[in-house]
Amino acid sequence: MYRPWLHRLAVLTAVTTFILICMGGLVTSTDSGLAVPDWPTTFGYNMFLYPLSKTVSGFLFSIDPNLQADLESLTLSGRLREALEKNEISVSENVIISIQEQGSRWGLADRANERTYTLIKSGERLDVYVHGVLYEHSHRLIGSIVGLLTIALMVSIWVKDARTWMKWLGVIALVAVIVQGVMGGLRVTNLSRILAIIHACFAQAFFSLIASLALFTSRGWLQTSGQTETTDTGRLRRLALITLGLIYLQFIFGAILRHTGERLDAHLLFAGLVTIHIFLLLRRTVKNHLENQAFVRPALLLSGLLVVQLTLGFGAYLAEFTAFGRGISPVTGVTITTSHVAIGALMLIISVILTLNVFQFASRSKLVTSRGLVSDEVSA
Repeated sequence: MYRPWLHRLAVLTAVTTFILICMGGLVTSTDSGLAVPDWPTTFGYNMFLYPLSKTVSGFLFSIDPNLQADLESLTLSGRLREALEKNEISVSENVIISIQEQGSRWGLADRANERTYTLIKSGERLDVYVHGVLYEHSHRLIGSIVGLLTIALMVSIWVKDARTWMKWLGVIALVAVIVQGVMGGLRVTNLSRILAIIHACFAQAFFSLIASLALFTSRGWLQTSGQTETTDTGRLRRLALITLGLIYLQFIFGAILRHTGERLDAHLLFAGLVTIHIFLLLRRTVKNHLENQAFVRPALLLSGLLVVQLTLGFGAYLAEFTAFGRGISPVTGVTITTSHVAIGALMLIISVILTLNVFQFASRSKLVTSRGLVSDEVSA
């Protein structure tokens, strides 16, 4: 039975998850993943009680203004390091200090801990700011909202949806969001790039699951009538599944590239394979299933998103891996790379929906065919 409110809850969870993925892309694009060094707290505060003013500005604390002389030397002195660590900030030995404004503003890049600080002289104070707190803290808060929505969705499915397999999918979704949250926290506390890559890939898998739940609770899925099977259904099903797998593999190599700067070759290879298979998928859909909008619309949308994604991918390549990127403003570069992640996530979801629609069509067609055969035998 179709329940509009349950479907709306699933769609809301999927939309919020997409916003979370976009924010995660922004965090990575701005190197803000470790701006907040502790978890599940935020600089010692309860995550939900951290002052908004500090979130927006990135202000941490003030240190002895006499340490300005240490900054001017452009080396991390023992006094400066002690002052920073006194406020529970871990500072590695691999630190580069730069002068941003003579006598008033300095940058401190901690490569080992993946954090960037700005120290600003303000009157008789020397204030310490860290980059990216707004992005990282917002990412955590949105993640908490997704967790609460997933709990509500799982409980609603168990109470109102009679399908046993749907109940267990709701449980899997809840377990997945918990694992994803813990994984994100461990990435911060353990300073692990491997966990960052797994966290990014698992986010896309979770998004696919939530989008699937939204599809399974929709009117179209629940009330689709059986249709006549065509000889092409099996081929389309295999092609849709292969395309989905290639898109996800592309995400894996994309995550590796974003977090390590390596495997550009694999990322480009799978970009080519995805392009070829989306073209084949569109051609087969339009040629043999033009009357079925559940196939044609996702295929057309997937093809349109591919064009946008290839354009963004080329822009990201120029910004990150060529000398041309030096002339691109930081805001433009971040916009391109974050949009590249967002469009990729949409492509994955459209591919999931198309694949599920094809499988549903095939299963319903077989059911209708088998019933027809039984009816013919009884009549005979």
